[in-house]
Amino acid sequence: MGERYSLRISGGQLEAEEREGQAVFSVTAPDDAKGLYKAWLTGGSERLLLGTLMPEGGALHLRRSLPLESLRRKGLWPPRGGEVRLAFAFDQGGKEPAQPTRPPQPSRPPRGWQRAQEPGRRLGDALLRRSAAAVEDLLFREEAGGFALAAPWSPGRPFPLTPLFCFAFLEELGGGMWAVFHFTPRGCPRFPEEG
Repeated sequence: MGERYSLRISGGQLEAEEREGQAVFSVTAPDDAKGLYKAWLTGGSERLLLGTLMPEGGALHLRRSLPLESLRRKGLWPPRGGEVRLAFAFDQGGKEPAQPTRPPQPSRPPRGWQRAQEPGRRLGDALLRRSAAAVEDLLFREEAGGFALAAPWSPGRPFPLTPLFCFAFLEELGGGMWAVFHFTPRGCPRFPEEG
């Protein structure tokens, strides 16, 4: 059993424990159905994005593992707490949401990309594997420091790979908008500058 911390802003709880050189985090927060929420780890003046919480069993949850040594270098281990903040509001201003349409997909992948074959097998987390399996038309590309996946994106449609919302970069590829996600060779999400 790890250490437990109350979450600032939204209520809820962060649990953190050491396991085989990894810091294992479990975040639980109330689900008010107002939008997508991000969880942050806090320590002193530093904070680190843990990811986007997912609805499960009437609450919001996030599970994440990060290298202990990296957290120690940033002054975030042991943690001092955490917070959860609304990152994307579902509010439609009282209007009925428009019927979502599927974004048009190119007949051929954009230059430098290929259709992802079994993308989940490359991902290092069970939740990410399940999320990737639910997305049609994922694209794949090898890149320095790992690989990238791209999912078609369109306003009014569910966000693809929701657990990775915080790691998404919107890019125009082949005439359409795509949410691009970068990963380490072991399938852990990363920001491009993390190499």
